[in-house]
Amino acid sequence: MITQVIHLEADDDITTVRARLEKAEAPRVLLVVPPGCQAFDSLLDLKLLQRYAESLALEVALVTKASKTRVLARQLGFSVFISAKRGQKARWRRPKAIPRWGRRLSWGERIFAAFVFVVALSALLASALFIVPSAEVILVPAGEAANATLQVVADPELETINYETGQIPARVVQAQIEGTAQIPTTGTKDAPDEPARGKVLFVNKINQIVTVPKGAVVATSTGSTIRFTTVADVTLPETVGGTVEGEVVALDPGPGGNVGANLINSIEGPLSLQVKVTNPEQMRGGSVKQVGMVTTADKERLKAVLLQQLQQGVQARLSEQLREGEFLSSESVAVDHIVTEIYDKVVEEQADVLTLEMEVMFSGIAIDEEDANALVEAALKAKVRDGFVLASQGLEYQRGEVTSVEDGKVSYVVRGSGSAVAQIDVNAVKEAIRGRPLDWAEDYLGQSLRLKEVPIIKVTPTWPGQIPWLGFRISVSVQGE
Repeated sequence: MITQVIHLEADDDITTVRARLEKAEAPRVLLVVPPGCQAFDSLLDLKLLQRYAESLALEVALVTKASKTRVLARQLGFSVFISAKRGQKARWRRPKAIPRWGRRLSWGERIFAAFVFVVALSALLASALFIVPSAEVILVPAGEAANATLQVVADPELETINYETGQIPARVVQAQIEGTAQIPTTGTKDAPDEPARGKVLFVNKINQIVTVPKGAVVATSTGSTIRFTTVADVTLPETVGGTVEGEVVALDPGPGGNVGANLINSIEGPLSLQVKVTNPEQMRGGSVKQVGMVTTADKERLKAVLLQQLQQGVQARLSEQLREGEFLSSESVAVDHIVTEIYDKVVEEQADVLTLEMEVMFSGIAIDEEDANALVEAALKAKVRDGFVLASQGLEYQRGEVTSVEDGKVSYVVRGSGSAVAQIDVNAVKEAIRGRPLDWAEDYLGQSLRLKEVPIIKVTPTWPGQIPWLGFRISVSVQGE
């Protein structure tokens, strides 16, 4: 049969639900109730839902984790599931029919009937108080501590709790974050420092005064061309063969400019037709220095530093996606994939500082603590010995250390503590002591039951000296359950 899934909002009420049911397009409707939704907090709301479903000829089931809603819904016969996927596959049970007898009474008739009933009942009870004795029995059962430590495995691939293997469902949450980081480089290499300098001899090739201006370029002509520039104007006399010395400096710094004598022999531009040049002595002063350099290890180290910073920062974004009752396993937060990874320098490039910009998608495991607590509660119940029952109040749970994160599953320790109290059958107590003498009843209860304190029995009025015969006149309260 076709099933339509309707996801309710947290602020939906029973009127909104009815309107959404009227628009249903399938004979079966699965209502997914989110945490915090109060549409079905009372039995009356669920009965109204049942009425609406009957009037619309719909089969309705619920998907909810709220324990109160689950209990009330099951009382009326609704099918209740832990997930929509399970609700679409499982068989549904039909809600119990709400009995209707005869015609519907008017409000006036109902009020009058209720008034008559209350008056008659009050009169009857008042008479019974004066005629029939009553007894109040107060019992404090014996108790003992209950403790359990459980290894829980949270698996995103599970949909329901597996009590046999200690596994619970979980889900994957993701968030993207970007950031920038810098570190000093650790590599070093030689880099050019000071340029070479020296004297060159200019020789006039024509019978005219020739001026070699500041900035004129002279160079070697064999091997790698090394270029120099004059540092001042030089004027040659107007005779062929006239000579003048001039100072030059290498255009590029470093020891490459320390060329040997007579290797500088060309001058660039039109001056080459008027002037010859040579260096009688070697050029000197070209030097190197040690500078920082990027290494592969620097890139790897910077990437690790930035990933660690981003992982710390992304936890807040992942936590924003948690649902009520969930916690994020910080140990499970890991890189899903790197979106961008940009370094400002390459390996062996000169630099004292290396910068990296990254954009990374992280993922983590969100775990519902209620599921783990349910596992521990089952373990506590299994440890309770015969004749005792685990007290529903006072149960405490403590999430312990994470033992492993492997294949997307988180294993961690959960500890539970509470108390087990002796079971007491109230109806059996009433049956055993009714009509008995007061002393006998006190001795019997003290010997036959596991009690922490001496039983207290109060008979009103005191003149009979024994427990009433009528069971409904005997009140038995068990404290500490």
